[in-house]
Amino acid sequence: MAQSLISKLKSYYHIGITYGTHFLTGRPSESIIVIGITGTKGKTSTVYALYQVLVKLGLKVGLSSSVYTSNGKELTKNPIRNSMPGRGKIHQLMRESQNNGATVFIVEVTSEGLAQNRHLGIHFDSVVITNLYPEHLEAHGGFENYKKAKGVLFQVFNKAQTKTIQNKSIKPIAWVNQDDEHQEYYRNLTQNPVYSIGKSDKSSIQMQSIQSDENGLVFTYTDKVLNTSYQVNTPVLGEFMGYNLLFVIGIAHWLGFEYETINKMLSILNDIPGRMNKIATNPTIFVDYAHIPEALEKVYQTINMSFKGKGKTIAILGSCGGGRDTWKRSPMGKIAGQMNDYVIVTDEDPYDENPQAIIDEVFSGVLESGKIENTNAWKVLSRRDAIIKALALAEREDVIIVTGKGSETSIMRAKGEKENWNDTEEILKLLEK
Repeated sequence: MAQSLISKLKSYYHIGITYGTHFLTGRPSESIIVIGITGTKGKTSTVYALYQVLVKLGLKVGLSSSVYTSNGKELTKNPIRNSMPGRGKIHQLMRESQNNGATVFIVEVTSEGLAQNRHLGIHFDSVVITNLYPEHLEAHGGFENYKKAKGVLFQVFNKAQTKTIQNKSIKPIAWVNQDDEHQEYYRNLTQNPVYSIGKSDKSSIQMQSIQSDENGLVFTYTDKVLNTSYQVNTPVLGEFMGYNLLFVIGIAHWLGFEYETINKMLSILNDIPGRMNKIATNPTIFVDYAHIPEALEKVYQTINMSFKGKGKTIAILGSCGGGRDTWKRSPMGKIAGQMNDYVIVTDEDPYDENPQAIIDEVFSGVLESGKIENTNAWKVLSRRDAIIKALALAEREDVIIVTGKGSETSIMRAKGEKENWNDTEEILKLLEK
């Protein structure tokens, strides 16, 4: 009873703060184009790629995401590990962006943020769900609750109406992944127009073909409404990124840009921080954020198809603690063992759990895949020592893949303590030595 009351009071607190800031900042989302992007995988990549494209197209853009924030004037690293900050911070950033001349604001929307009412007062003009896979199951009390939590974004969007921004009518539009088995659920949550991307014939923007290699992606797509086809050549790595870029293409076109112009911007995209970042050669070393089984599998597929060659692959991975998605630990270890020649399981973000116990759970999956401890699989508690071990194992033609933390700048320890850490920086320091 007491816990329920505390939960309700917290909810009312968040509602009050969010709505209060919405009004105190002059209701900024009512006079700027707001795009909300959610999903299990790919939301951060889609958000940042969209930001890059729109800026390259000449727009001033505000941004709230897990990696970066922008006030419409300058892009800065997000100093906190929170994609969708609470206490009205999004409204404040939106107002600052608008004051700096921004006409578009992009929000990375999380299930936790929606559950805590951080979306209240935000008038979205376009919403996206990239895909849906099991994640945050303990926090939401199961997959169905997680699915419904994401759906709040589409339910809110059902009230979206046409805005007039700089004498231009902006009609609301939602986007789903036609190839995702849950897309129909989200499509049915709003009466506003819903478009889709994917390889399916039913997609509004259909991926016709895609090739991935060490130089990036080449893919073709067709606008099924206009019946026009185009080719994209982009330096972004990983076939899975093709889906994210289709969302970017669709939204940029909705904002009034021609496909040919959008495609030119995709050809000069920068790396997505923490996503398939190639940081060294001889041996080739990648850093990626993948932290659920499906994402891990996609990363390893890309490595094996486009980079492995005659060498071997060495995977370094772990899993987060704090009671977060404990179900995924063994499956991730099994995938790593099945898809790589060597596997090293190490520390990630233990929070208040015993890091060695987490490692043991992940390693059980590695052993299940057929790997043998201390022959082609190892448990190394220190993340730095794990990287040192991989470098010692590697020959020039090999590939090392470090997953789980991407561009994050800390390891979360017990009692809320943070240990300064960035995979890329630490690897480069070790290579210098």
